[in-house]
Amino acid sequence: MYYFFLASLPTLGFDRDFGMSIADFDALAAEQMSPAKLAQLQSGSLSVSRASGSASGLPRAYADYTRFEQYLRTRIAERRAGKDEDHAPKLPEPELYFSEVDTALSSASAISDPLEREKQVDRIRWRYLDELEIGHEFDFDNLCVYRLRLEILNKYRNRNGEIGKNNFNAAIERVAGIDNATP
Repeated sequence: MYYFFLASLPTLGFDRDFGMSIADFDALAAEQMSPAKLAQLQSGSLSVSRASGSASGLPRAYADYTRFEQYLRTRIAERRAGKDEDHAPKLPEPELYFSEVDTALSSASAISDPLEREKQVDRIRWRYLDELEIGHEFDFDNLCVYRLRLEILNKYRNRNGEIGKNNFNAAIERVAGIDNATP
């Protein structure tokens, strides 16, 4: 149990960044737990690889999140493939069914702004993390959920609309074969 550690951390909320990075959190955690437990805490991530597909060996919260993320990504890929059953890729069925994902993805797909759409998908993740937290006050799984929440918040910390616009325009120019460096 990690009563004092968890009680000392700021309460996180979606769209409210308290300035703590993953590295800051890991440094605090290193002071509170053994190196082996810290390695377990650092084993989870929002970036779930479909290739590995396995949640075995992960702490329970990360294993549950991995299954959820695989389902979420499968449903996103199916939506991107479109309704044409003949040409849609045959994706593996995830182990579990999360009905709220399908409903939330429907509303997210209606958002035209890519950043806002991404935030909506992250809100789906955040709500699932709320569920994972139930019954895990002050334990290791709660720390895992906290770390995943920090990853979501850190995705948006240094985003700059102007830089993104410039990167997008540069990509369009590359695709179109326009090279501004050549006179």
